[in-house]
Amino acid sequence: MNQQMRYLDFPVEEMELRIRRAKELLAEEDMAGMVVTAAANHFYFTGVRKLANWATFTRTVFVFIPRNKEPVLYVQNFGGPEALSRSAVQDVRTFDEIMGAPVDGVVEIMRELGMDSGKVGWELGYEQRMDMAVKDYLAVKEKLPDAQFVDASSLIWKLRMIKMPTEIAYMRRANAIAGRSFDRIFAEIGEGMTEKEVERRLVSIMAEEGAEQPGFIIVISGPGNYERISARPTNKRLEKGDLVWIDAGVQYYNYWTDYCRAGVVGGPTAEQRRLQSIIHEVTMQGVQAIAPGVPVAEIYNTCGREMRRHGLPWSFDCGRAGHGVGLQLTEPPSIAGCDDTVLKPGMVITCEPGYVCDLGCFDIEENILVTEDGYEILSSGRRELHDIAAI
Repeated sequence: MNQQMRYLDFPVEEMELRIRRAKELLAEEDMAGMVVTAAANHFYFTGVRKLANWATFTRTVFVFIPRNKEPVLYVQNFGGPEALSRSAVQDVRTFDEIMGAPVDGVVEIMRELGMDSGKVGWELGYEQRMDMAVKDYLAVKEKLPDAQFVDASSLIWKLRMIKMPTEIAYMRRANAIAGRSFDRIFAEIGEGMTEKEVERRLVSIMAEEGAEQPGFIIVISGPGNYERISARPTNKRLEKGDLVWIDAGVQYYNYWTDYCRAGVVGGPTAEQRRLQSIIHEVTMQGVQAIAPGVPVAEIYNTCGREMRRHGLPWSFDCGRAGHGVGLQLTEPPSIAGCDDTVLKPGMVITCEPGYVCDLGCFDIEENILVTEDGYEILSSGRRELHDIAAI
C-alpha cells in the first residue's frame, strides 16, 4: 500500500467507490464539483479526521471533489503529516493561514479543478454545516462570479445514508460495545449514587468494553425529571423507587450508536413492567415494518397506531419515532410522517416510540440495519427494566 495511506481505516476500494459515486451524482446534477468542510464529510471522503472535530473552528479542512478531475485535500500545515498518513485522497496540499480560511488558496484550487464556473456544491442545506466562517465563504463566492454556489446536501446524504461493508462492520462493533456497557452499568450502580457518578462509571465501562470514545450520555431519575428526555446528568442521588433511564451512545472508528435502557432502584412495580412491555411491543412492531422499499413514514405510522391501540398517547416530545445514525449521532432520515425517504439496503436507522408519565420514561430505542430482504437489529442488551440495587 502507498505509505501515504498507511493508517487508513477503510479498504482503499471502498474509499475510491465513494469518490466515484460522488462524481456520478455530480454528473447527474450537472455540477462542476463540490467542496466539503464538515468533519463527518471530510472523514467520509478522505478518511482524515480534524482534531477535536467541532470543538475547534481553527484550521478548516477542505475536500474538493471535481466532476472530471481527481479530488484534492487541503489542510493547514499543523494537520499535514496526519493527513498524509491517512488520506485516501492522494493529492494532499497545505496552507499557512490560521486567522481564517485561505480564501485565495481555495479559489486557486477551484480554478485549477474547473470549479470556477457552472454549479458548485457546498454544505448549505438539510442537516449540513460548513466548518468555515460565513464571511470567508462569501469571499470565495465573490472571487468566482462565474460559479453558481448551490446546495449539495441531498447529494451528500444519498451517499452517506447507504453504509458500505466496513461502515456496517464498525457499527456492529459499536452496538455490541454499547449493549455490554448498558448491561454492566445497571448491574454496578445503586441507591445513593449521583447521576454524574453513573455517567462517569458508564464512560469507564465503555472504554473497558472497547469504545473509541463515549458519544453522549443522558441520565434521568425520579419523579419530576422523567420529562427531561434530553437531560445532562446532575448531582441528584438515586433513591429507592426511582426509574433510571439512560440514553447513551459510543463511537467506534467515528461511527455512532444511539439507544437507551432503564432500571428501577429496588426493582420495578408491576405497572412499570407493564408499560415497559408495551413500549417494547410497539417498538418491535415498528422494527418489523422495516424493509427495502418501505417509506419511513410507514414505520412512524405503525408505531402511532400501536400506541393508540394500547390506549397510550402518540405524543413523544422528540417529534419523531427514530432517525438515521452513522458518522453523526442523528442524521437523515427522520422516522416521521413528514419525511418522504424510502428505505434502501445499507441504511441504519433507529426506532424509538416512547411514553413519559409519573412512573418513568419508557423508551427502548433500537438500532436497525436495512438488509436486502428485511432488517437486522444491531443493538443489544436487556430490554426489560433492570433491578438496581437498593441499600
